[in-house]
Amino acid sequence: MTEEGVSEAVKTALADLVRAFDAAVAAIEAEPDPNRAYGGATQLVETIRQLNELSGDRRALTAARIFEQERMSLADLAGRIGVSKARAAQLIKTAKDATDQRGTAMEETQ
Repeated sequence: MTEEGVSEAVKTALADLVRAFDAAVAAIEAEPDPNRAYGGATQLVETIRQLNELSGDRRALTAARIFEQERMSLADLAGRIGVSKARAAQLIKTAKDATDQRGTAMEETQ
């Protein structure tokens, strides 16, 4: 994981996340009942899967924010964030889809 250009607040939050993961693993390993330990491990995997999905959306939304605020081309965005032009386009699409999903979820709760 690169730390270049990452704020201290983000670094601290990520360190907390790693500590929380370690604590969950320790609790699973300390569970004397293997069935409950397996249940805990399953919850850990599901939580990490959800966090992975949400963090991918966050990355895409942040790329879209750069794209929109700086009014750049996809090629310029790709160069800025160090990905291919095709990957930059995927990130913008993911951001749009995440925004659309968020809008749909908001409409459903009203």
